[in-house]
Amino acid sequence: MNTLSPDGLLLLGILWPLLLTFLLASRVLRAPALYLAPWAALPALAASLLVAPSEMRWYFSDILLGSEIGLDATGQALLLLAALLWLVSGIYARAYLSRSTRCTEFYTFFLLSMAGNFGLIMVQDLIGFYFCFALMNFAAYGLVVFDRSTAALRAGQVYITMVVAGELLLFVALLIAAEITSATTFDTLRADLALVDPVSRNWVILLGVAGFGIKAGVFGLHVWLPLAYPAAPAPASAVLAGTMINAGLLGWLQLLPLGEIPLPGWGVITIILGLTGAFYGVAVGLTQREPKVLLAYSSISQMGVITMALGLGMLVPDAWPLILPVIVFYALHHGLSKGALFLGVDLAGYTNRTQRRWIWLGIWLPALALAGAPWTSGMLAKQLLKTTTLYAPLPWDSLLPLLLSFSAFTTALLMVRLLYLVRPDAQPSGVTPAAGLISPWLILLLTILLVPGWLAFLMPDLETGTISVDESLWPIVIALIIAWAVLRLGMFRKIPPLPAGDVLVLMERSLRLLYALGNGLISLIYRWQKWQIWLEACFIDRLMAAKERIQKMEDNFARWEVAILFVVIIALCMGVIARAYCCV
Repeated sequence: MNTLSPDGLLLLGILWPLLLTFLLASRVLRAPALYLAPWAALPALAASLLVAPSEMRWYFSDILLGSEIGLDATGQALLLLAALLWLVSGIYARAYLSRSTRCTEFYTFFLLSMAGNFGLIMVQDLIGFYFCFALMNFAAYGLVVFDRSTAALRAGQVYITMVVAGELLLFVALLIAAEITSATTFDTLRADLALVDPVSRNWVILLGVAGFGIKAGVFGLHVWLPLAYPAAPAPASAVLAGTMINAGLLGWLQLLPLGEIPLPGWGVITIILGLTGAFYGVAVGLTQREPKVLLAYSSISQMGVITMALGLGMLVPDAWPLILPVIVFYALHHGLSKGALFLGVDLAGYTNRTQRRWIWLGIWLPALALAGAPWTSGMLAKQLLKTTTLYAPLPWDSLLPLLLSFSAFTTALLMVRLLYLVRPDAQPSGVTPAAGLISPWLILLLTILLVPGWLAFLMPDLETGTISVDESLWPIVIALIIAWAVLRLGMFRKIPPLPAGDVLVLMERSLRLLYALGNGLISLIYRWQKWQIWLEACFIDRLMAAKERIQKMEDNFARWEVAILFVVIIALCMGVIARAYCCV
């Protein structure tokens, strides 16, 4: 097969990281494999740039039970984001692990996760998608626990528990979907799922929303993010938050019958879940004092906005062709900005105070982009998303624009908080960073600068005529004023940070309390049983003694001389009473 053909180039993007993983297992070939591992995403990056998106699919009968790969406009944008972040993070990891003796271990999990991530973007059949999704999730466990610290092991335990739960939900969802539609590819599945009975379809949607929602960090299923992101090494955190989190979004786009039929009930539920996550992530993130934990809650908030847009597509299927490219562009913007923030925060810890000033100024760029500042990708993403709310039914058409504006303001507050936490004088001086750390981060910053210019190239269907600079400026200005007032009053010093994993910690504490109460109740019952046994023993002893006395009295009364004496006494008493009565 010609590797320059579209199918060969796409397949090479998946197989090349797998091949390097196998080469790492060989002592003879390990050195060249380690040299090539940081650049393993290059074939996928080339595929995202050279393969024209189309509805055409390439079938491979020898892979699994037969697999189809392809690349549409959505897949091309997500593959470009994934390949770019994996490439930058891989190069960053080479300098990050320069003094480590566990480079082989890191790149093994890194490459397996990469192959799974690329595969689930390109693969169009159900079995291949599930296999790649599982490969990415389980291999990422090795990245989360790589440091082997107590925090990393705890994060890995929570992560793998949620992953297994999500995999089970998705497996059941795909089995039900395949059974009721007889489809093996997602294109056919989505069309057929719109025609089946509502009960079966609702089961598939419920399991799919929950299963992929774990990966997307939907509110209530987000507990693993604030634990896993800070625990993983910085290059792993960048891809976890920048591209692997989008696997949940891609799963929704592939499985759900979006644009086929209206789903009003599910649309309202998804919108509410998304908005709750958007504001909850900011509220908890503002209390944090660890930058990486704050960034994890920022991801929960931003994915909440994307989830809200997905719910809007469920409500208005006719507008889905206009909503979809906006969602994809928002995911592209968020992934690049979040990856740059994770690498920048880590890089600040390696520099002295003078160098940290320049790093801090560089962090401003992705922070302003996430906040939606003028002339950034965030401004385009947020205002394009706001234009899609014009298609929403009552009351969402007037409510959603207001909530999205408030979400932009709260995100700006969160980014101000981040910039305060990583300010140049916030940490002691470090060492001079290696060039291998700075150069990939600068490439990512340059990419973020170019994203607005890519908009017309990547998303030609987007209408950008309604973009307003003033509308994106006021949230930034108000957030800066409030942040200045808060800092002057020292309010954040008085607010204790909520523990990472918030809901999970609350559940754990509740379970510990219930366990303690249960133990106390059992102990109380046991003690009461001991007292009851003692009381019963005392009561029985006294009862038996009284019974013996009564028995003796009965025996005495049974004697004839005692009985006659008792009768005479009673007769005399009655005579005295009668005499007294007659005298009266």
